[in-house]
Amino acid sequence: MSEVDVAAATLAAAFDDDPLFRFLLPDGQARPRWLRWFQAHALREALSCGGAMTLAGGPSLGAIGFFPADTWPPPLRSSIGALRLPPGLPPFVFARWGLHLEHRIRGLHPIVKHIYIYVLGVQPREKGRGFGGALLRAACAQADEASVVAHLETANPVNLPLYRHFGFEVVDEITSHGGPPVWTMTRWRTNHASAPNVVTY
Repeated sequence: MSEVDVAAATLAAAFDDDPLFRFLLPDGQARPRWLRWFQAHALREALSCGGAMTLAGGPSLGAIGFFPADTWPPPLRSSIGALRLPPGLPPFVFARWGLHLEHRIRGLHPIVKHIYIYVLGVQPREKGRGFGGALLRAACAQADEASVVAHLETANPVNLPLYRHFGFEVVDEITSHGGPPVWTMTRWRTNHASAPNVVTY
C-alpha cells in the first residue's frame, strides 16, 4: 500500500464523524470507501502541486494536503491526473449536492494570494497528542515564509477552537440543501511558526 493510500485511509477515519460527510454519505457501510476515494484524490491533487505532508511517524498517524501559494486552483490536467475510478456509482447526494457545495466554496476563496489547506486529519485514536496542530503549524509556516494568508473550511464545529488558536477567523458560513453549516476560515496574520515532526511526502 502506498503512502497516499495509507494517508487516505487515515483521513477517511478522521472524517467519518464529520457532519458534512455524514450528510453527503448517509450510508454508514458505503461511507468509508467513498471517503478513502475522495481523500486519495485530494491528496494526489495536492501532491501534484507539492503540497502534501505527513508526520515523522508516518501517514497512519495523520496527513495534510494543501495548495501552496500560486497553485490554487489546480490546473485541469492535475485534477484529471488525480482521478481514479470511483468505488461504484456515486450516491446522488454526494454527487449532486457535493458538487454544488464545492462550487460555492471555491467562490469564497480570498482574492489575495493564499495557501489553501484542502484536507487535514489525524487518526482518531491518536487525537489529543498534538499531531493535528503540528500539521497545521507546518502549513502555516509555509504561508509565513511566502508572506501570504492561509485559508480552509470545516464543517465540524469541534475544529473551530483549534483553527482559531492558530489565528484563523470565520469569514463565511454556508449551507446547502438542508445540510450542516460549513465555515470558511482565513488566517490573515503571520508569525513564522516552526513545524517540528512533520515531513514532506
